[in-house]
Parts: sequence; C-alpha cells; structure tokens
Amino acid sequence: MTKNEPKMLFNEQALPFILEIFGKTVNEDGFITDMNTGEPIQTPEGDFLTKEKFGGIKKGSEIFLKDDLLTVMKLAENSY
Repeated sequence: MTKNEPKMLFNEQALPFILEIFGKTVNEDGFITDMNTGEPIQTPEGDFLTKEKFGGIKKGSEIFLKDDLLTVMKLAENSY
C-alpha cells in the first residue's frame, strides 16, 4: 500500500450502506449475504462472515475479509 493510496474508514452504522454498494446485505441472523441469491458470503478460508467479524473488502475484488490476526498476516504476505 502506498502513502497516497486512498483508504475508507467508516463506523458500524455505515456498514449496511457499504454492503449495499457491493450488492450485499445483513440477514436476520447477522450474516453478510448476497442481495440477489441470499447466499452467505464466505471469507477466503471458507468461513461465513458476520457483520461483527467484517474487516473489509480487498481492493479490486470482492474478497471479503475478517477482522482477525490470520487475515492481517495473509494480507501482509500478499496471500490474498
């Protein structure tokens, strides 16, 4: 990541709006799902992603990331 690369930070209340931009929503059980199919979104490790564990979306893709140490390590290693 370069110094001039834009970043977007937002609070929890903005999450539904951010997800809607990507065609996603949060279901009644708290899982992030596809708005069209209702299918839950999975992380690269195959975990279903809840709104509490949402860590971001990788630039240039729809790779949804968790907010945990393993994800940070893999991002640092460019494993995603």
